[in-house]
Amino acid sequence: MANNKIYIAIGEEAARGTKESTTVGFVPVLSPSIPKFEFDEKKRSEFRGEESVKGASSYERMGQRWSSSLDMPFYTESGSTKGMVGKILRHFFGKVTSGQNGATGQYYHMAYPEADPFSDANLGTKALTLNFNINEGAAMKNWPFVGGRVKALSFVQEAGSPLKLTAELFGQKRDTPSAEVGTPVFADEALRCDYNNLTVYTGAITRTGAAPDFTGFSFGSATIIKPDKITVKIENGMKDVLRIAGVDYPDKTRMGQFKVTAELTIDWEDPASGFSSISEFNDWAAGGSSTNLFLKWDTGTQAGAGDSHGLFIDLPALRRLGGSPDYGTDKDPMITLKYEGLLSIDTGYIAGVMLKNTVAVI
Repeated sequence: MANNKIYIAIGEEAARGTKESTTVGFVPVLSPSIPKFEFDEKKRSEFRGEESVKGASSYERMGQRWSSSLDMPFYTESGSTKGMVGKILRHFFGKVTSGQNGATGQYYHMAYPEADPFSDANLGTKALTLNFNINEGAAMKNWPFVGGRVKALSFVQEAGSPLKLTAELFGQKRDTPSAEVGTPVFADEALRCDYNNLTVYTGAITRTGAAPDFTGFSFGSATIIKPDKITVKIENGMKDVLRIAGVDYPDKTRMGQFKVTAELTIDWEDPASGFSSISEFNDWAAGGSSTNLFLKWDTGTQAGAGDSHGLFIDLPALRRLGGSPDYGTDKDPMITLKYEGLLSIDTGYIAGVMLKNTVAVI
């Protein structure tokens, strides 16, 4: 029987384009698709006398790059090097502020958009290596895709399912295949975020600490929403460029503008106190509707003496977009409320993400 084996380990490169296959964190993926190769290949097209009519004689490879979409169940830590899940957040936002709660012992990591992610104080020259370990027949090999950048993160939570993180990446080249990064170790199941440990809030959120480097959140008077599905997508507009720099792969990344979209599929007849899908629709139809959302996954697994591993997503300013009720004879009427994020002056960000775990620095 043929082998059918693939797994991935993520490493952080000290200098972009120099693979990191030793200090790695193993993450499970929901689909085994390898990154897509893209080559800029051109036919030789010079006029060479009458021989030109006989057809092109060669191709020239002028450039290369790769892109990948990683679908992962979200765990607060990765296997082996625990902080690599946090590295994905850091390489997307450009900045993470970490600290430890002196009373409970767990570590928190607050990420938010940084205007200059590649400054020396932030990412500098760092990038990610995606180490895809793939069977080549009976042999296992590591295919290191180097120079990785993260351009988008999507968090999708459906009822009865784990939280799915989709990280969209691009990078420079596949480095030379090498020996398998062996003995994969994955995070404990108790560190997985899923539907039954998510609470969705709107309304008054108490943020502890100085903006935007908050150290905690509380929800005493906030309203709890119970959607059937929720999706949050955050994009940063990153784009690679190929320059005349002596290499045939992109060696510079340009930033775009951060963008946030959120969608809640919810019962059209839901009259929740402080939040109503019907009111949201009617306010939008009347010309205005704004709100906020806060998503909290608490795994229930302690990361310290009094607090748990968890994930927090703070969307402080959302503008309601389109979307109409969906009626049918085979279901309750539903509506998907669609929102676009705006920069909040109070928090200093369009989206903030906090990770709580046992890792001191990510």
